[in-house]
Amino acid sequence: MACEDRDKIAELAVSSDDISQILHDLGPEDLLDPSDYRLVRQKAEHFERAVLKELGPAEPDLVETEQNVPMRDGHEHPIRITKPAYPPVGGSPLVICFHGGGFISGTIYNVAPYARGLAKLFGAVVVAPTYCLAPEKPFPQGVNDAWDVVQWIACNTSLLSADPSQGFILSGGSAGGNFVCVLAELAKTEKLRPPLSGLWSCIPVLFTEDQASRDTIPARYKDQYFPRRDVGKTPMLNVQSARKLDEYYKADVQSPLWSPFNAASAFEGLPPSFIQVCGRDIIRDDGLLYELMLREHGTKTRLNVYPGLPHCFWAAIPQHEASKEFMIDIALGFGWLLDKEVDVAEAAKVMVFTSIEGVQ
Repeated sequence: MACEDRDKIAELAVSSDDISQILHDLGPEDLLDPSDYRLVRQKAEHFERAVLKELGPAEPDLVETEQNVPMRDGHEHPIRITKPAYPPVGGSPLVICFHGGGFISGTIYNVAPYARGLAKLFGAVVVAPTYCLAPEKPFPQGVNDAWDVVQWIACNTSLLSADPSQGFILSGGSAGGNFVCVLAELAKTEKLRPPLSGLWSCIPVLFTEDQASRDTIPARYKDQYFPRRDVGKTPMLNVQSARKLDEYYKADVQSPLWSPFNAASAFEGLPPSFIQVCGRDIIRDDGLLYELMLREHGTKTRLNVYPGLPHCFWAAIPQHEASKEFMIDIALGFGWLLDKEVDVAEAAKVMVFTSIEGVQ
């Protein structure tokens, strides 16, 4: 769909009857309420470990390991590596996948469902990093950590058993999607070697309600950007929760480390980009505008939009057909980035976000 059409953008927030009922049943409170960030972290880690336990041990054709990576200030962060036990002929593409969590939560286990699926489908080496979290370590600590780990990975592809000539993809969701958009620009200006070959940015956050942030939107598109309050309330990230997250992260909204809309020569010379956006998500237009700007500047893009569905819906309702479609779309998007055919039936088997009863 075209980001330029305001009426069509507004329609994206309209949920079907069954989704409306599901959202109603989830209750009026935000499941992602960050008022107590320590509690959010505990619940997030509990959920991520529960998902990993439900997935079960890795199959014999996969290897999962963990190790620490040094940062510029001397501290270390763990990374989780998922790779094929027997690499494909020609070598394994390399995927870095940053977790989300509003910049205040998330662990190396957050992306395990994607990592296993991508390793099986494409023989990829998938690296899941972590980074310092707000509010103890506000902006730009987290994104600096993210850049440090990207550089370390780029320098240690042989150690990881990866061959970036087969593909080197930077990926992440929500807060991790922000890192993808920001670090893609940094990788370009800093001439990262080997260079990135593709980007997956899922539901990225690139603006805040701050007027200084809104001022970074190109003037010709300001009317197409809906204020967060106009997108519609859901139990998956509401305006009040987003404000609290912004308060914790303390981003300099005019910094290129916060948004590519602040970068010099932004959107030019970037690799093909796969973007996913939720229609009933208060940060929906961040992703739509990003995809539009990439396309305007000659970058190849693939955009999937999920009308009427809220932020991170696939984690809240993994058994819904829309969530299964979302997971298959990830496989198809990576196939597009890697120029590989994808067997949809096989993707449906391995790209699974398992259901955890009673865990939020």
